[in-house]
Amino acid sequence: MENLSWEHYKIKIKLMVHRFYKDHEGWFIDLPEFIEKGLGTKGNLAMVLGADTFLDRLADGKSEVTLQLGEHEEEGIDYDGVFDKFGFSLPESKLEKVGHPIQWGGDYIERNLKHQIWLCPVTIYVFGGDYPDKIYYKKLC
Repeated sequence: MENLSWEHYKIKIKLMVHRFYKDHEGWFIDLPEFIEKGLGTKGNLAMVLGADTFLDRLADGKSEVTLQLGEHEEEGIDYDGVFDKFGFSLPESKLEKVGHPIQWGGDYIERNLKHQIWLCPVTIYVFGGDYPDKIYYKKLC
């Protein structure tokens, strides 16, 4: 019998595709099931504190953008970039200004562009239980 290492048993989160849209209130991740399950409101899905300006950049004047996301680099995918987690913060005063009801979140920086973003706990829902150390992304449309 082949001697398998622990690496063979780790579960990788699959690549996922998420749509982000912009309306008169700002940018949001499109997660209707989050709201339907009673886990939060549209306000919880707001992309704020750098994530909004990053989506503006990717959307190139459009009101939506679809991204392929993953926490591991997958062979055969030419990613547009990667965000590295560098901490956690409580930007409470800034969040009150934009009406975001969550305070604590993960701080990330895009490796090549040096663009900083803050991601709320919805990130834990999206990635299945934790803030990932890295978030790889590829713009699909």
